[in-house]
Amino acid sequence: MPEAIASANASASLQELLSFERLLQDLSAAFLSVPAQEIDDAIDRGLARIVSTLGIDRSTLNRVFPLTGWVEVTHSFAVEGVEPVPKRTIPARDSNPWAVAKAIANESIVFSSMDELPPEASFDKENWRKLGLKSHVMMPITVAGELHGILNFGCIRSERNWSDDLVARMRLLAGIFGSALARKRAQEELGLSVGFERLASAILASLVLSKHGEENQAIAKGLRQIGEFVGAERVVLWQINDGVPFGVLQQWHAAGFAGVAAQGKAPELPWIRALIGGGSVVRISRLSDVPPEGQADAATLRQLGVRSLLAVPIASEGRNAGALALASIEREHEWPDVLTPGVTLLAEVFASLHERDAVERRKRAAEVEAAHWRERLAHLVRVHTAGEMSVALAHEINQPLYAIQNYAMAARQRAAEAAPDISRVLDLLDKVIGQATRAGDVVARMRSMVQRHDLEPKLIDMKQAVTECLGMVKMDFELHGIDIGLASGNSLPAVLVDEIHLQQVILNLLRNAMEAIEGAPPGGAREITVALRLNEYDEVLVEVADRGIGIAEGDLERIFGSFYSTKTNGLGVGLAICRKLIEAHGGKLWASHRVGGGAIFSFTLPIATSVD
Repeated sequence: MPEAIASANASASLQELLSFERLLQDLSAAFLSVPAQEIDDAIDRGLARIVSTLGIDRSTLNRVFPLTGWVEVTHSFAVEGVEPVPKRTIPARDSNPWAVAKAIANESIVFSSMDELPPEASFDKENWRKLGLKSHVMMPITVAGELHGILNFGCIRSERNWSDDLVARMRLLAGIFGSALARKRAQEELGLSVGFERLASAILASLVLSKHGEENQAIAKGLRQIGEFVGAERVVLWQINDGVPFGVLQQWHAAGFAGVAAQGKAPELPWIRALIGGGSVVRISRLSDVPPEGQADAATLRQLGVRSLLAVPIASEGRNAGALALASIEREHEWPDVLTPGVTLLAEVFASLHERDAVERRKRAAEVEAAHWRERLAHLVRVHTAGEMSVALAHEINQPLYAIQNYAMAARQRAAEAAPDISRVLDLLDKVIGQATRAGDVVARMRSMVQRHDLEPKLIDMKQAVTECLGMVKMDFELHGIDIGLASGNSLPAVLVDEIHLQQVILNLLRNAMEAIEGAPPGGAREITVALRLNEYDEVLVEVADRGIGIAEGDLERIFGSFYSTKTNGLGVGLAICRKLIEAHGGKLWASHRVGGGAIFSFTLPIATSVD
């Protein structure tokens, strides 16, 4: 009889492992193919499958913020009669310190009974007991060595055993969820980065184009916008003077929170000042993590009510002039890496104000100053255009990333075989390299567009330049269901032009054409035609024609004026900058009505007669 029971138990255990293997395969395939915006629904379905397959009571997915120790309950599924864990964010270092430490160390927690927990887990044990847990598995989710979350398997109604084979497969399952979480987090960070870059662009436009004497109002508005976007209760523009502690130039604080000036004299922060003075970004998520040499600063920050701090140095005329600081008062705050470029850009903007003041004080030539600010505005438009293309760029980059993941997994499986086919493994690795190069090319292409640069005219093949721009927007146009065609003569003379400025003009006209079609009534032709030819004045003529909403009567010239925009979120400087860029190269840019509806934007560039 005992032998029969043991045999039945072994058979049931084997059946459970086989079912779990099928679950692993199904979820792996599902998460690889699901679009990023549908990952949350796929996770909910996956947790339901876990509960059903294992016969447990509840499965929960938590996102972990290792720097602050906060844990966010993002997804939870439970059987009927058992409550799922509510979505919330909790300071887990306070409620479950042992479990958080285990997760950060990438160690799982497995217990069939509360009695199996070690003495050092007594605090966590009491909190788990309040939640009704009887048996539990907590599996950390790490991607590339970084903790992303925790996958939980819980039993509430009765205890159960967890075999070593099952726990090993649970770790594989956590890896599958980790890939999905990494994709979702990348999408969120992309959205955060693009959103902040757009905000920075808008603030930049306001500051750069503000009249003399209006800078303070523009800065005050910018500080408020930054704080509201990142969830900081206090944003301060600090000034550093030789031998004097930080001084407040301007600040913003949320309603219900005191400003720095209300706290008394300017704070002395020697450790932070030394870092800022050396050009380093200061990022403090928790005051308890400040090193020994910064404890005096930590004490001062506590007096100011600061719990987390991000400070970016501001340079002016080759010296450190201050810092832009974002302070979290209400709770500890992790400052994602994707925020740093945007905050740095804004710090550069404030530095540019100092530079502009210096220019005005020294009475520099008006044409030099005009060229200086025109390039800043041109850079702004390029950043704004890149931000608007973010969805298509993410889609284009994700394709090779998914392929890399599939090829890498296949190579790993081949390599783990008893007699691996090395040639096949090498072939798969070559494919990984090829896809990585493809993704890198996309990123390099966009970086070259948004980076600031000096004017560099060179001989350009217009057909090739237009073709490259069409390739950059191809994915975006496909996502919007818009066809685009190119009509060009067999051979066109080269033009002498700055490549980045030319690219900026073409991309801006293409984006405007796409948005015009998006705003047109349904049922119309969703197509754009780009034509290139040599006109009678020995100039290369480029025409971008659409079947969109067209241009209102009387607005053919008005649309090229500064701050005139028909778009809700438009900056109103794109076409004005494009015209200035074309005119700077000896050409012309104009708009006209298209017969049958729509608009045509045309520009000319003189053909090159010499590279000198």
